[in-house]
Amino acid sequence: MSEDRRPTSDVEQFAQAQGLRVEERSTASVIGRALLTFFRTKPLGAAGMMLVLVWSIIAVGTVGPGGGWMGIGRYDSQDVFKIANASFADDKIANELDGADADISQDEMRELLLDPAVYGDLAAQSGVLDDMLEYVEGMIADGTLLTHLSEDIDPAQIEIANGKITDVDDLLATGTNTPLTTASLQGPSAKHWFGTDRAGHDLFSRVTEAARLSLYIGFFATLIGVVAGTVLGLLAGGLGGNIDLVISRLMDALLSFPPIVLLLLLRSVTEPSAIWVTLALSVLAIAPDQRIVRGAVLALREMPFVEAARTLGATNARVMIMHILPNIVAPLIVIFSITIGAFILAEAALSFLGLGTLDVSWGKMIADGRQFIVQSPWTSLFAGLALTSLVFGFNVLGDALRDVFDPRLRGSR
Repeated sequence: MSEDRRPTSDVEQFAQAQGLRVEERSTASVIGRALLTFFRTKPLGAAGMMLVLVWSIIAVGTVGPGGGWMGIGRYDSQDVFKIANASFADDKIANELDGADADISQDEMRELLLDPAVYGDLAAQSGVLDDMLEYVEGMIADGTLLTHLSEDIDPAQIEIANGKITDVDDLLATGTNTPLTTASLQGPSAKHWFGTDRAGHDLFSRVTEAARLSLYIGFFATLIGVVAGTVLGLLAGGLGGNIDLVISRLMDALLSFPPIVLLLLLRSVTEPSAIWVTLALSVLAIAPDQRIVRGAVLALREMPFVEAARTLGATNARVMIMHILPNIVAPLIVIFSITIGAFILAEAALSFLGLGTLDVSWGKMIADGRQFIVQSPWTSLFAGLALTSLVFGFNVLGDALRDVFDPRLRGSR
């Protein structure tokens, strides 16, 4: 120990009195050594930590316009959604043909409909104008354009009567129920790293955008559930009596519902928003966490250091907060890390069933890509891999932390 540094703890003073050398270490060095030990002894847990860290950086880095400070969100999904589909082109064609003669010739169609101005500047800026013109030219050459607009699609875009063509649908179609012909279902490429979905969305941007929703819901749902369960567990285990009885019976009632049934019940009476999904999921964590905390409190309150605190006049509240709570932090950290992974998976399951939020979600992306899984497997593959990697990361990290914090397991793996 350096000469100008005085011992700062009873342990250091005792060590110095015995003639032992006290090594001076800063908080940063202690944390660094702990991390190095963790990476060396728990490689799988370290891999999980890195996965969680990478996805967290992606989630934070994609916040904001233009894909955030990382620039990952390179593609404006809303613009593509409006222009990169056949229904948009159909609507523009119908607008242009409104009032034309029913016997309009192919040459007149070409002169009228192959003008880039018909489809607007947005189509040109997004790089799909040539595809749209090719789409229109193909139907003109085949002689199927008028039949397509009046009979082959629902709702029809035009009506032919009394020798005139009338535009009967002035609304800009969203294209959610129509086949796409421009940016739809393109395979992975330099422009679209993960390919595109049926609506022409860039899947790489959507996968990174969905990471933010999954981590947001998983973290805050777990935080609310673990905090509520910890408070109830401390009250039940520390106060006992009728309070313990009432809380325990409420938790038993909550646990009597199968998780998926309880989740669907809660979700059915709430709005399809991230906040309500978060609150619904948090309910699932309360009862299991309360059981664990209550059991730990019942074991700790009979320990000699707790009895000594009571002998010195400490109140129940002080005993709970100052003596018992610090001793159950380690299992709470493990519960927290594992529960986040479970809730991320639960949110994806809800979105897969159509009961999640209206935002971009990995579960929704997997569900949307099911019908194209054979011809265009990338529509579901990359969202599934992202979900798997994040949940795997949290699970193995939680498992490693359990080994680290539980002395009985430290040398078992």
